[in-house]
Amino acid sequence: MKRNRIATILCVLALCMALTGCKVALYSNLTEQEANDMMAALLTAGIDTEKVAGEEGKWVLNVDEARFAAAVERLGAAGLPRDDFASMGEVFKKEGLISSPLEERVRFIYALSQELAKTISEIDGVISARVHVVIPENNPFSDTITPSSAAVFVKHRQDSEVDAFIPQIKRLVVDSIEGLAYDKVTVVLVPSQELVGGQVAAPQMASALGLRLEAGSVGPFWAIVGALAGLALLGCGVAAWLFVRGRKAGPGASGGASGKSSGNAAGEGGNA
Repeated sequence: MKRNRIATILCVLALCMALTGCKVALYSNLTEQEANDMMAALLTAGIDTEKVAGEEGKWVLNVDEARFAAAVERLGAAGLPRDDFASMGEVFKKEGLISSPLEERVRFIYALSQELAKTISEIDGVISARVHVVIPENNPFSDTITPSSAAVFVKHRQDSEVDAFIPQIKRLVVDSIEGLAYDKVTVVLVPSQELVGGQVAAPQMASALGLRLEAGSVGPFWAIVGALAGLALLGCGVAAWLFVRGRKAGPGASGGASGKSSGNAAGEGGNA
């Protein structure tokens, strides 16, 4: 009875493994906000996702192995995870005793580009943004002055109306860079290839024992079928062994009891 109960529990566990599938880590070392944004995008697309706590307050995002490629494609179209932008304090962090004027200039231009890109990324519908600033080092004694310029690249969702914000984006850049003219700012808008309605490409399917399964689940499926078959054979072997043992024990016990009764009867007759 106990052996049958153990076999039943093992079968249930194997079936649970078949239903849950094999999950792999999609991204790690995420903040909770990043993990929540990515998880929401994947769940909206119908991709099962789980968030697991990692080390030092970070989070890990897991998905089914069969949907890994679809998850990466979906997050890439949504611009997730977001780019990390360096702040002014991070760029101008002192790491040496003396910085050359050229180093300070390059750091300033880079920090300015990062701050502008971060601000533009906050606009609704923007997936990612890049700002390239050119500030020539003009000679104050020269009659020829090269004007400053800037180029803004914006990747946005197809259903957004970011093009209506082009004048505001140009004005933002102009007012942030000293000596920059409005006509020297170029804004390039590129729509993403995100599928409308949050749909993703259907996973590749395969057939096993007449069942339609995702291609990545065929291997685990056969492994579980083999385990169940082994458990079934083990259960049949145990049942057969118990059956044979019971049949052998039955007649022997009965014969021994009959012989003991006859011996007792004979002893009583002799005493009489």
